[in-house]
Amino acid sequence: MATGHQPDVASSSFGSVYVVTGEELVGRGLRGLLWANGFSVAGESGSVRQAARRIPALRPDLTIIDDDLPDGSGAGLCRTIAAADATIRCVLMTGETDEAVLIGAILAGAWGCLSQQDDNEEQLRLIRRAMHGYTAFSRRFQTGILAPVQADGTNGPDARLGMLSKQEMKVAAGVARGLTNSQIGQEMFLTEKTVKNMVSSVLMKFDMAHRTEVAIFVSGELEDTGDLAQEYRRSRDPDLIAEVTAALIICTSEAGSMPPSHSILLLDAMRLADALAVTRTRTHSTKHLQERPTKVVGPEDQTSGPLIKPPGTDSAPGPH
Repeated sequence: MATGHQPDVASSSFGSVYVVTGEELVGRGLRGLLWANGFSVAGESGSVRQAARRIPALRPDLTIIDDDLPDGSGAGLCRTIAAADATIRCVLMTGETDEAVLIGAILAGAWGCLSQQDDNEEQLRLIRRAMHGYTAFSRRFQTGILAPVQADGTNGPDARLGMLSKQEMKVAAGVARGLTNSQIGQEMFLTEKTVKNMVSSVLMKFDMAHRTEVAIFVSGELEDTGDLAQEYRRSRDPDLIAEVTAALIICTSEAGSMPPSHSILLLDAMRLADALAVTRTRTHSTKHLQERPTKVVGPEDQTSGPLIKPPGTDSAPGPH
């Protein structure tokens, strides 16, 4: 069952889509899905070079881009299109659903990311969401963030985190960091009263009575996300891991009945980029310290000057 706000299907029967893929079978499948559901196909390209020239000129409502193209990456093309015309929404399509792909899509300014493993119904749902200005990330990514299963069989973050809106998730993350309502409001440009109301909403959704419970729950759940072989996971800094995970949840959330503005999408991506930058810096600094050679101090290192021999040690050696 789909979660979050779902655009009216009846009003989703119009819109132009440009398809970029180097795989004929993938392109044929997408064209068939779009035509069968009332969308028009504005055009199709099999390379970054051709698509970067044609898409800004045609100005389709939506562009679906294969992440793996013969002459470049889908994320790179998404950046190029956004720079040429920010009103053209892009979603990536990928065969991989790991966090590296998700992070790359968000930082490229994509409105969503489809999975080739999804069935037609799920792909169509996401296409409709993106066409109406909502974020459209495959549930396969969201499942990986909210409920990864570790090798030892323990569960990751509680699915209750997915009940929060993007703003509520930011407030909950602030509570987990020990910030006051006033401090959270300053970071989010909200009044203290608005933050207080959001904290009350978080408490109600979590069925908790005190913000201390929220802080313990959120910080613990965001830290316990499993080792998914990403750089920020290797940072071994719980605060940084929690910050990046929270940013990913916010960027992919389907909560909210109003589509986000382009500026909100950009701010969410910037928050993720900032968290990753801090993580990368901390990880590299730690690695440098760990790799720095440690000199073992021996008796010969105790003095910086020449070794002074005690009197009488220069005498000739005795018979063997």
